[in-house]
Amino acid sequence: MLGGVLTAGCAGGMKHGSEPAKATKQEKIAQLQAQGPYDGYPAAHQGVEQPIGLLGGPIEANVTQEGSGVFVALPAKRELDSAVFGTPAMPRAFAGTPGITGVPPMVRGSEDGHYTRMKKVSPCGDKYAVMRGGELELQAVDTTATDAATSQDSVGFRASWQDKAGNTYGVRCCAKLATHGLEFPTFGGVMTNHILHGSSRIGTTLMPTEHTYLAFWGMGEVRKNGEVLDKPRLVHGMLTEYVRREAYELGMDSEVTPTKRHFHLMVAPMKPVMGEGKFRRQAVHTGFTLPNSKELPFWHVMFGSLKIQAQRG
Repeated sequence: MLGGVLTAGCAGGMKHGSEPAKATKQEKIAQLQAQGPYDGYPAAHQGVEQPIGLLGGPIEANVTQEGSGVFVALPAKRELDSAVFGTPAMPRAFAGTPGITGVPPMVRGSEDGHYTRMKKVSPCGDKYAVMRGGELELQAVDTTATDAATSQDSVGFRASWQDKAGNTYGVRCCAKLATHGLEFPTFGGVMTNHILHGSSRIGTTLMPTEHTYLAFWGMGEVRKNGEVLDKPRLVHGMLTEYVRREAYELGMDSEVTPTKRHFHLMVAPMKPVMGEGKFRRQAVHTGFTLPNSKELPFWHVMFGSLKIQAQRG
């Protein structure tokens, strides 16, 4: 799902002769991608024209928020959970596109035999801004059980929020769903009642392992004051267990709160390359300027004042 801000690294190849060649950044990333945890699974499903439906029938869900505040994630260095990433002596969750499905050991800080924080910033961390006027409307139907070439899943999504200057930012989705994943499954574009992220390796490991009541992946657009700034962009939304600590720091797996829920909107600084089945880094044109005068390269927005309805269709 996330993390195109990261820099990857791994062992290089060999030149003619006995001296090791210095691999380029692209070659290092390609080596990591070739070891992705779901390599093969998406390929087995992407040509399926008549996928099997969800056991028990379709689930219809509506999630809304009307005018309450939202938390907007800012670039930050994620604290690394040993339950997900292991230790320097025995690392885990490093393969795949950096930030999408893994974090290379070379960008992990370590101390006294344990990982500490990432050396690079990402959309997942403890820094955030509070914005007002958070509006959210989601209508989703989960019908198709697995990845496939076609899907009967559907999503209608729009969200908006305002900064202190009165600018309104928004995201809309999904005229086209991601009916099959590239480096991890997308379950036909809409998924209900499943574990995502963290140790699941479905989506970024930078988020905690979290039960997800509803999630979607699809192509959408990014707006500011009604003007479309960037499209098409891969949009990911999910209704999950609460994964923030008391000071709104991003928690570890052991700090997930199962009795609370919130909704995450993610437009990551990565774009899918469909012909290659991989991702490449590309910042999102958000129109929001950070204190360092640079543009925020992603949207990771969290909504907490939700009304939720769901039923079998």
